[in-house]
Formats: sequence, structure tokens, C-alpha cells
Amino acid sequence: MITVGAAVEPLGITSPVPMSGFAARTEPSAGEHDVLGARALAMDEIVLIAIDVCALEEGTCRAIAGGVRPEAPEQVIVTATHTHAGPCSTPTRLTRCEPEIEQAIIDAAIAAGASARGSRRSCTMEYRAAHGVGVAFDRRHADRAVDPPVQMLQFTAVGSGGVPGGAGAGRVVASLLTYPCHPVVLDGTNRLLSGDYVHPLRERIEAENPGSIAVFATGCAGDINTGHSAEASYSLQGSTSRTFAEAHRVGTRVAEAALAADPAGVGTAGEGASAADPMGAGTAGADPASGSRDMGPASLVTAPVTVAMTRPDAARVAEDSAAWTRDLATAEPGRATLLSLWLDWARAVPEGADWTGRVSAFRLGDVTVVALPGEPFLAVAEQISAQVDGPCVVLGYADGCPGYFPTMGEYPHGGYEVEDAHRYYGMPGPFAAGSAEILVEKAVEVCRALG
Repeated sequence: MITVGAAVEPLGITSPVPMSGFAARTEPSAGEHDVLGARALAMDEIVLIAIDVCALEEGTCRAIAGGVRPEAPEQVIVTATHTHAGPCSTPTRLTRCEPEIEQAIIDAAIAAGASARGSRRSCTMEYRAAHGVGVAFDRRHADRAVDPPVQMLQFTAVGSGGVPGGAGAGRVVASLLTYPCHPVVLDGTNRLLSGDYVHPLRERIEAENPGSIAVFATGCAGDINTGHSAEASYSLQGSTSRTFAEAHRVGTRVAEAALAADPAGVGTAGEGASAADPMGAGTAGADPASGSRDMGPASLVTAPVTVAMTRPDAARVAEDSAAWTRDLATAEPGRATLLSLWLDWARAVPEGADWTGRVSAFRLGDVTVVALPGEPFLAVAEQISAQVDGPCVVLGYADGCPGYFPTMGEYPHGGYEVEDAHRYYGMPGPFAAGSAEILVEKAVEVCRALG
């Protein structure tokens, strides 16, 4: 038996407000393209909340979890969709937000979580997955082909009181989707608040199932976007390909790939419910999944994880600062803004040499859902999935976002995610090589603890 409820609460943040996601963009928002919100999905006693912002700090996530379930905050997972067209949302990282903005985010998320818990009803669940989406690219290595799956869990009511055929039976209550691709279709010249491609993706899913709520949680997208380098974000030059029309195309494409995949029943709410139609071998891009069986109560295991940072010494900081100061004199505006930010970081390098967050996993029937902090690279999800039986859904940006987690083999290549991003994040240094592998090890550990 699984009970599911979902809810959406607008953030209530209006323009003008500082935006987050592009260090070179310093102008405030000029309006709203989409209504940004906190979307909550309650699954038995577990609550997953996805918020339309670039990142969240650990303290913000703890405040939300404590407000939704004060008796068991560890049963609440809070994620950021990672839209780069959202309001500032972090008190000490990226573009800093004011206390009232953080509180608005907390209040909206708590309200959504409470409403989702209050609307739970008995449901069956289907799992869908499809490759061949065709919009994700390795932004660090243009010659490397990637084909991550879009995954969707869809929850359908079995009737009031858990009685098959009762009132509301057969209605889709909620969908949980994930795809590992940066919501950064829109470039740094955009000044309208938006969920980026995530917004039209959810709209398409909800149009297919009127009255339902679609919750999207971004996967391990640290090195994946729609085809431009991270360094392109330094520029304030507009791009003819990074538009709202393109965000709509990408979001719709991802949604339709999920909808086209054949469903597989991976659990039932009650006795003897029939399996969903098996996944057809003739459906291009579909992934196989397990058959139907009775689904027990959803269970969650969480554990702390500590990783080290490579803190630069004073001599290195001084050398870099001198080089940035020289470059500043001739840098174009976007680059100049970035260099100024780096110089500010160098004048007061944050304290600390390690960071502690948490890794969580829960199981719904045969499907395992893993929630990781920060911006893990795609290979992190692939390594975890390879060690977990049955379908595995790996989410990033969960319960705190302190920066990127590149896999070991990426450190020799350097680049923004390895060498530079920690300054915009306001961290003492980049995470040490091997940190992503520590996340993998901890994730597999909590998955095995599920039994």
C-alpha cells in the first residue's frame, strides 16, 4: 500500500529581485515569464520537495524539513530544480539573497509539503524510462556522446479509501520526473524569472493528465547541458539558440519522451492489482523494468557524508589575484564582472577544509530513488545505478548545493567545474579528487541498508 499526495505553492517572489546562476549577470529581474513555485510529493511518510531556484543551502533545507515534519525531518528531501533564471536563493553562496527571500522560499515549501501530506490517497505506480531524448550533451567534451534516460514515476488513484473502482479511481494524481540536464537553456541576458525548460516539461505532463501535479527533480547534471560550454556563461552576449522558444522545445521533447515510453507496473496499492502493460520490445528507446508485485510502505534511509576540499595556499591566491587584476583592465564586461567576483573571494577566502552533507535513498516497490547533494557529474548516477538492483532514479541538488562533484578522471582536464566554480559558490576550494566516488560509495551503502 502506498499513499500519495502532491501540491504546488507559488514562491510569491516578484521582480525586481537579484537573479542567480550567472556570475556575470548583475542586473535584477525585470519581470516573470513563469510562476515559480515549490512542488511537493508525499509518498507515505516521505516528502520530496522541488523548488524553482538555482540552489539551496543546507540550513534552508533543514528549516523546510523541520517545518514539514518536525517529528521526523530526515524523511523530507528538498531539492532545487537548478533553473538559472530563478531568484537568488542562497544566503552565503552564488548570488546572495536577502533573509526575506529565503524565508519566502521556506514558507512556500512548508506549505506545499503540508498540503501534499494532507491530500494523500491510495495509489498504484508505474515506472517509465526512455533513452534517445536527444537534447543532452557533455558540455566539457564535445566529442563524447551521452544518452541519459528521462525517468518518470506516475501515481494513479485506486479509488477513495483504497477501494478499487471507487471515486477517483484511474485518475493520475502525480508524476515524478527526472532528467540529468542543466536547466540553463536561457542565457545570461535573460532577466525574466523562469523555470527554464522545466516549466514547459511539467506543463506537458499535466496537460496529458488534467488535474495531476508534475514534480521535476534534476538529475546528476554537473557536466550535462544542451550543448554549450560552462565558460559561455561568462559572456553577456545574447544567443539566438538560447531562447524561450528553445526552452519550450527542450522541455516538451523531454516530457514527450517520458510519455511515449511503455509503462511497467512496479508495485500495487492493495492486493492483487493487475500489472501495467509490459514494456513493448517494439517501442524505440524504452528501458525494461521489473513486473508488478505488492508494494510495501515506502522506506527511506539517510546518512551523513563528509568530503574534503582542496584549499589553495596563500601564495597561490596571491599569484592568481595578481593575474586577475592584470586581466581586469582589458576584459569585456561579463568577464570583468567575473574577475571582480574572484578578487572579492580572494580577499576573504572562506574558512574550512571539508564539507558535510547527506545522502538519502528510498524505495517504492522495485524502484530505488537516490538523492545526492550538489552538482554530481552524470557518471556518478551511472556508477550508482550499476550497483543497485532494479530501476534506479538518481537526483542531484538535494538537501544542499555546495558546488560540483566531478568524477576522478575529470580532474586532469581542469575547467570551470574543477578549478573555478568554487569561487562563485563561496567555498574555500574545489572538492578534492575522489569526492564524487565517496558520494557513490555512500549512496550504495544507504541503498543496501534499505534491504
